[in-house]
Amino acid sequence: MKFKDFPKNVKLRIFCGFFDHAISMSIMPFMVLYIADELGKVTSGILLSINVIFGLICNLMSGYYADRFSRKGILISGQIFFTVLIALIALFIHPSINQPYVVTILFMLTAVSGSMIFPAMDALIVDSTTEAQRKYVYVFNYWSNNLATAIGTAIGGLFYKEHRMLLFIIIIIIFILNTIIFMKFLDDPTTRREKKIVHTHWVHDLLKNYAIALKDLPFVMFTIAVVFIYSAEFALTNYIGVRLHHEFKPVDLFGVHVDGVRMMSLMLIENTVLVVTITFLISKLVEPFNPKYVMMVGAMLYAGGYAISHALNTWYLLLLAVLIATIGELMFSPIYSVYQAKLMPDDQRASYIAFSSLGFSGASLVASSGLVIGAYTGDIFMASYVCFLGIIGVCCIFVAMNLHKKRA
Repeated sequence: MKFKDFPKNVKLRIFCGFFDHAISMSIMPFMVLYIADELGKVTSGILLSINVIFGLICNLMSGYYADRFSRKGILISGQIFFTVLIALIALFIHPSINQPYVVTILFMLTAVSGSMIFPAMDALIVDSTTEAQRKYVYVFNYWSNNLATAIGTAIGGLFYKEHRMLLFIIIIIIFILNTIIFMKFLDDPTTRREKKIVHTHWVHDLLKNYAIALKDLPFVMFTIAVVFIYSAEFALTNYIGVRLHHEFKPVDLFGVHVDGVRMMSLMLIENTVLVVTITFLISKLVEPFNPKYVMMVGAMLYAGGYAISHALNTWYLLLLAVLIATIGELMFSPIYSVYQAKLMPDDQRASYIAFSSLGFSGASLVASSGLVIGAYTGDIFMASYVCFLGIIGVCCIFVAMNLHKKRA
């Protein structure tokens, strides 16, 4: 199945999402470094952890409303809100003003816009595809997102320090254009669906809605697994990035001066370039094997590669660790997405997707807390800690897959 054969909503999601993600990645990962420099490691770690919890609450509310009202309306509102926040961040981060606490609060509020955009958008994708189409859609979307990450982090690594304001302006322009495209061309299947009538207070109804997902044990175990596994990669723009920023000894590679910030950018670029170039090769190589075991082995390689990155300061060893982690990522992530979609009831997709964000929010929380834990422990401890979390995540996958098999 080729891109031209995808449903229109999927094409819009991939095309607009590519530009949204690329230009966002030129700024957002580096904002953590700005906050850590201005406010200190411990303070930034605490604030970013609070931000994850705040974003989690927003995600749950957004998923609830996206199942009851217009997914398209919530998506567009989120796009507009994010554009306004970026404009305000650009204003208060300007050297002539530079208000780090205001910038940090605005950065934390981007969790609100993100929670409005992603559950609604991902639910629209599931709404617009059949089960047979989803494997191809997820692989292509995964490939596209990683290509956007490579381009965005490359731009950020090269231009963030000297041309930060220009990057903010470009973000604003792209989000405005994409919002207009969504408004004009995106179809919303929820407008053709009977809306659920809420007979109780909305808070009670929201909690009742998520209680259903919470009782879905296989889905819950999948979500818990994500907390422990993805936290390893999320640490790259948190603990690993900050550590390299302060500890990495600059080197010259092929005539380019690489400091800690650029080393982090180089690791992100390597990960994404590998995904772009070997995604389909890895998919073909693992195809003959049991998907359950491919997913678990991939998860261990994924978490293990980033775990050892917590204790390395040599550029070629860091790149080797990312290679190992990326191979694991390509084995794990597409299979995980396919199984996750199978577990979602048709009339609660946005809620289930929002509930699954508990995993990513939890992973972000664990990664952010690494800044605080790492301030009082050593690199070896952090590497061992992340590796242990990866093992727990694999165990959760094993349990979830067996429960799913029995239920089927």
